[in-house]
Amino acid sequence: MVLVNVNIMEEKPVHETTGVRSSTDIQLLFQKKFHENLKRSCLASYSVKLRYCPTNGILPNELVEIPKTDHLHFFNGYVQRALGYTIEDLAMENGDQGGELTLLLDGAKNFLHQKKRYEVLSKKLDRIRIWSIGPLEGLPPNIDLIHPVHPRLTKYRFYLFRNLKLEVVFVCKQLNRATEIGAQKFIGFCSFDPFIVHSLRWKFYLLSSGIEKIINHWEKFFLWPTFRIQEIENFINTKLNSYFSEKS
Repeated sequence: MVLVNVNIMEEKPVHETTGVRSSTDIQLLFQKKFHENLKRSCLASYSVKLRYCPTNGILPNELVEIPKTDHLHFFNGYVQRALGYTIEDLAMENGDQGGELTLLLDGAKNFLHQKKRYEVLSKKLDRIRIWSIGPLEGLPPNIDLIHPVHPRLTKYRFYLFRNLKLEVVFVCKQLNRATEIGAQKFIGFCSFDPFIVHSLRWKFYLLSSGIEKIINHWEKFFLWPTFRIQEIENFINTKLNSYFSEKS
């Protein structure tokens, strides 16, 4: 069950569903790629799966290594980066039939070492659109760059890939102003649900108009639940030792 309400008209698919991977295959591939990307940080990372309580709002539910699709999670910058890389990996390995990749990035600092990767992706996919908070130089001519984005979008990260084989989206919002990756706090989710993917794609592309009211509508559309970060961090501290003991 998705904890984020998507209450807009579904965009009709632009392709047939023949040849689409099974949900089980996609989940296993996602887990494998995410685990590989998480290991790059050489850190013992985790995220907190959140649950909704009618009387107390959003509460922490459990610590997990791999965020579960279609559930809201609280995580740090390392997990956010690994999730983004995972979406790109899925695009890379499933782009033999083309496809569309849409990204909202936080500027050149975290892009330069990925430049060659995007050059390869641009040769495989039909379309890549990058929304960037900062300028990106030296992009291949077939990558669309939208810059600058509205200042209020700087707290969001967005990755969406869709083609004949699979559809996936990852969206999150930074909750603090930290710039050091380990100190960054995010809330977000990923999904392989075609309705969610198409709905978010349609909504996100409305932002290209640059109209203030569209930005306002985007933020109202994503009514991320409010909660106390300290409450979740207290939960993490009580669970951390036993969690990593079980993993070792």
